[in-house]
Amino acid sequence: MQDKRKNMSRGAIASLFLVLAATACASNDASGARNPETVPEQEMTVNSTPGTDDDPLGCGQPLRLPANGALSLDARFPGTTQGTNQMVTGTVEVTSQRDVRGVVSQQAEMFLVRDDRVVGVPLAQDLLGVQIDLAAGEVERLPADATLISCEPDGGPVPPGDYELYARVVVTPDDGAALVSFGGPWPIQVT
Repeated sequence: MQDKRKNMSRGAIASLFLVLAATACASNDASGARNPETVPEQEMTVNSTPGTDDDPLGCGQPLRLPANGALSLDARFPGTTQGTNQMVTGTVEVTSQRDVRGVVSQQAEMFLVRDDRVVGVPLAQDLLGVQIDLAAGEVERLPADATLISCEPDGGPVPPGDYELYARVVVTPDDGAALVSFGGPWPIQVT
């Protein structure tokens, strides 16, 4: 008899847990959006995972960039770097075509192209985002690092030669879908 009560108690607890979990899920809206009052306005975690199916930056894929967005990008990088370097550092200037307010990663994403194929994808970022508030024509400067390591499974430094750098900046506005903008090409020679 006690075994039967234990089993009934366990079943009741499991049922209660399922009801509470379902209630918690039902309290979220269908879009999965969080209550804006609980999310700090100044912070956002950005974790880029280059090379996914919906990402135009698949390793080894032909370069296929979507139409440019609300931002224009210009970069300042050295024109030549040694192949022994694993990374090259520069700055991306973001100019807004219209008023934009939202969250952006602390660094612009850079990727490397050779012969119209992606050979180096943006570095993964796990940083807190920063608030950006640009009026039309206003410029924001973001630091940027471009990897000189091949995105192929065996990795290793990219071989010497002529490459092109491109930049991607994603702004998540306070009131809408993400604004994705690309810039480039900027020539770089690896010696």
